[in-house]
Amino acid sequence: MNVLILSSSRDEINDYYKSISRSISNYLAANDCDLIFGGASTSMMGICYQEFKKFDRKIYAYTTPKYVDDLKKLDCHKKIICETTFDLKKSMFENSDLIICLPGGIGTISELLSYIEEERSNDKNIPIILYDENNYYSNLLTTLDKTILNQFSDKNIYNLFSLATTKEEFEDLFIEKRGKIR
Repeated sequence: MNVLILSSSRDEINDYYKSISRSISNYLAANDCDLIFGGASTSMMGICYQEFKKFDRKIYAYTTPKYVDDLKKLDCHKKIICETTFDLKKSMFENSDLIICLPGGIGTISELLSYIEEERSNDKNIPIILYDENNYYSNLLTTLDKTILNQFSDKNIYNLFSLATTKEEFEDLFIEKRGKIR
């Protein structure tokens, strides 16, 4: 199963978030998943890469020309260079069986919202799990609530992704989603 992990490549972030990346990636790699990710060797993305490498899983790294030098540092099953971030998002999405969104910056949030919209508009049936330990995404969820309150969206938006706030919830959701994919 190809799992797309959305996360940060920014090294300056708190080590707490890096530990989340290690824990989730280790769990997924140990459960026979292959990695699709943004092809960075640093921070949370780099940790995802390292964990999947430990388990000798297939790794598919995607990037744009701007970051191709970082891609050279990775030993991957396949490296894909996309002209734009729009192309990158589409290619990663189309090759994924499951999407996991960990804490991240604007790139991660952009990918998450793009994939939620793709599910809403095109019924692709690729499960999305938003991992929101420590309420990292509380403001984003509040914004979604506001779109519902003001009738820009309806409450069905919450049916397009699953929310896990603990590792245990994440593992339960993963098992549930994996059972529907196979």
